[in-house]
Amino acid sequence: MRKLIADTIISLDGYFTSPKNEIDWFGFDDDEWAWSADINRRVDAMLLGRVTYEEFSQFWPTSGPKRMGVDPDFTQRLNELPKIVFSSTLSDTPWKPATLVRGDPGDAVARLKREPGKDMVVAGSGTLVAALLRDDLIDEYYIRIRPIVLGAGRPVFVDPETRHPLKLVSSKTFKSGVIGLHYEPLPVNRVKS
Repeated sequence: MRKLIADTIISLDGYFTSPKNEIDWFGFDDDEWAWSADINRRVDAMLLGRVTYEEFSQFWPTSGPKRMGVDPDFTQRLNELPKIVFSSTLSDTPWKPATLVRGDPGDAVARLKREPGKDMVVAGSGTLVAALLRDDLIDEYYIRIRPIVLGAGRPVFVDPETRHPLKLVSSKTFKSGVIGLHYEPLPVNRVKS
């Protein structure tokens, strides 16, 4: 069975965006590009929510990555990787190859996990990650904690009904001060009302 990997970035106080949905506090060094490249070599599909898809589609197919010094092989891999986009409002997915999925992401991802192929990654996409967390569909968590306190924002791991214990598989400290954590889930613990 294919695994689903969540690759996300959060602040020290646990937010994936600022209150105004800004990610201008992100910044990547060579170690972080290598971290993401390692994950992307394991997968044959990228899952994205609408907002992340729109942001990525305005950056990756342009000359922006080259100007930032991103490895051209990494950029090519992202542009060629099949994208599965979860949205009820998009009518088109111009950044190809892409498949638009409407409806419950849990059902679609459970079906995708049973299909043959390599693992899949969900990048960014906080609302999608929260939905997949609630459905116990994430098999590995790759979390980068940036050394910044935002004070407020949007948390990515939101499930008030269930506690999701994790087992640390590995950790890495980047030159930038970012901490990379790799977790796998343990059995969930439903919260009683």
